[in-house]
Amino acid sequence: MDEHAEWDDLCERRMAEPGAAEAYEAARIAFELGRTARKLREHTGRIALRRRAARPSTP
Repeated sequence: MDEHAEWDDLCERRMAEPGAAEAYEAARIAFELGRTARKLREHTGRIALRRRAARPSTP
């Protein structure tokens, strides 16, 4: 059996376990939330950098 078939078999067995689909969905939602939070932080950081760069320098 090749590695891909072994992974597919493992995934199929895990998803057949009680609560697996719910746990998978919860993990997916947490991942999406984290990704969105990171994008917002990065976006906010870029805005803050642009604001600082636009300020006149003071001696």
